[in-house]
Amino acid sequence: MVRGMGAQPRTQAQRQWDRHSVIATLFEAPWWMTVLLGIACYVTLYVVMPGMIGFLVHSHALPPAASGLAGVLRLLASVVAALAAIVAWMSHRHAGERRQQEAQQRRRVAPGRRPVASPPGPPPYADTIRTVPQASTRIAVADAAAPLPPAMPQAAPAPIREWSLDALKQLEWKRFELLCVTYYEAMGFKVKTVPNGPDGGVDATLYKRGQRAPLAVVQCKAWNRPVKVEQVRALGGVMLERQVRRGVFWSLSGYVGQPVRESAGRAGIQLLDGEAIVARIRALPAETQAMLMESAFAGDFSTPSCAACGVKLVARQGKAGPFWGCMNFPRCRVILPRAA
Repeated sequence: MVRGMGAQPRTQAQRQWDRHSVIATLFEAPWWMTVLLGIACYVTLYVVMPGMIGFLVHSHALPPAASGLAGVLRLLASVVAALAAIVAWMSHRHAGERRQQEAQQRRRVAPGRRPVASPPGPPPYADTIRTVPQASTRIAVADAAAPLPPAMPQAAPAPIREWSLDALKQLEWKRFELLCVTYYEAMGFKVKTVPNGPDGGVDATLYKRGQRAPLAVVQCKAWNRPVKVEQVRALGGVMLERQVRRGVFWSLSGYVGQPVRESAGRAGIQLLDGEAIVARIRALPAETQAMLMESAFAGDFSTPSCAACGVKLVARQGKAGPFWGCMNFPRCRVILPRAA
């Protein structure tokens, strides 16, 4: 069973958020829901409540002076309708900007620039996907497609025999997501994943067996740096849009900043870092651990996969240094930085 975050002390920032929770919720909700809510409030304040006041005054249940309240309610109805229209427009615009940002994260490279080598250590694959711009010359195309020269044979890495944080860090981003899916399947959930390409902010959706309504959504980040509050808030927005009450965030390198935990607590998101993931796997029966081990570390588990095609990337060499490129180039131009 997926468990939520524990209760935390209420800070000043959280109390300030609570005062604006209605506007914040409407801002993150689909725009058409705000429009419907505005229409309902307008009809209630402009028609229903003034009618009730008129009836009560006519039946002498209220004094005649109460008739003036009907005018106040009609004025308030106009203000509420205008406010709902503004919030709906802002919500529609915010949703469009968020979709554009998610798309740009997978093809974020400046025109005319070549990929550069990343610092040592595993790259945050899901956040560093790039798309090679259309080559303007034959030299650019040839350079992007050129494979690395033959390298000296290297000894095969030692087989992974036990679960540890170091073992998890050897998994490429796609294999890390598959480990997450296999883990929840072993826990008895039905897991629905997304095809290759943009994931819409969710890597897996969990269902109880025999039920159609989702129980929780899961996001995975195999980054080499901690996750910030923006990614957690994005998952909370997806939960609100899909009307899912529980979320789980897998971050290999943990989280940074108190706003991350506050935002997760408000949205009902469980935060798991690398150590917590290892602890949960070690708590499983030995045969289940062995099954997960075989699934996660079978074959090539370190070479990153193409987010668009799903195939393994190929080591390539550019003038600025080595990088990972898709084997389907030039039809697919997804690349990743690669340490020299």
